[in-house]
Amino acid sequence: MLSSFIVVTGGDSRYHPLIRELIASLRALKPAADCPVGVIDAGLTEEQIAELKAQGAAVVTPPWPVSIPAHKLRNRIHLKANLAKLHLPTYFPGYDTVIWIDADAWVQDWEAVEMLRRGAALNRFAIVAQFGRFSETELRLDWLFGRFARVRSILFKNSSRAGLTTAECRALATRPTLNAGAYALKADAPHWEAFQRWQKRVLRKGRLFTSDQLAMAGAIYLDGLPVELLPEWCNYIGPWRFDPERRELVEYYLPNRRLGIVHMAGEDAMRADPAVLRPVLDMQDRPHQLSLRYPAWKAAAEQVTETA
Repeated sequence: MLSSFIVVTGGDSRYHPLIRELIASLRALKPAADCPVGVIDAGLTEEQIAELKAQGAAVVTPPWPVSIPAHKLRNRIHLKANLAKLHLPTYFPGYDTVIWIDADAWVQDWEAVEMLRRGAALNRFAIVAQFGRFSETELRLDWLFGRFARVRSILFKNSSRAGLTTAECRALATRPTLNAGAYALKADAPHWEAFQRWQKRVLRKGRLFTSDQLAMAGAIYLDGLPVELLPEWCNYIGPWRFDPERRELVEYYLPNRRLGIVHMAGEDAMRADPAVLRPVLDMQDRPHQLSLRYPAWKAAAEQVTETA
């Protein structure tokens, strides 16, 4: 039997609609008693906080976990959620396992949550890495001349900017980025202390926005803490395909499994406006202009139920 857990997300007032949609997707699959939800307030209004609490969410307004100079913060209060992601057991005590899901994601298949819980139950950091058959490239290079090239991977660029040692930057250069948009970890796992230690270090010179992923990479790839890499459908960021008969988003390639967590990473316009559409292929490779946001797929699923 898996232990107690809480699903946590967060954001500012602009992300409030997305937070609501993520919670709605969870509630469509599990009642509040079976799936507690926590929210990191990183710039929500009082009205939005009250609404989320009325829906049964535990809303926490944390302090900045690390001191950030004003010139570096530049009023980007929403980044508090990125930093708080590495301190979740402190803000939401009393649960054996903590699951984080970004607000620009939603749950289509509960099995993804179960996979996250199972990975954490193994005393490992359960997360999806950004590499494999759904990635257009495995490693970005800047070709200099002839056969010589410069590594331009996400981890190499961010670790170099953060002032890590040459040996550390090289060790991270060819490692896949761990997608911090969805992960799970036991509340008493040693990873949290390692994340926070790396966070303090990388924030001395590094970027705020990507500091969570770099801190995770340091703990996993350099410290060697155990990780459980989950299949892409547990935190899917494209390419996009849907099954018109089942009215659900599926993996792009065979076996076209139903997506567990739909993550709209990089879909800036769609996150801001639910009316924005993007091309999504059907099972015969025909393009359709569709939204990836939860309400559109909730309505589609209801149509299937009505005609069944």
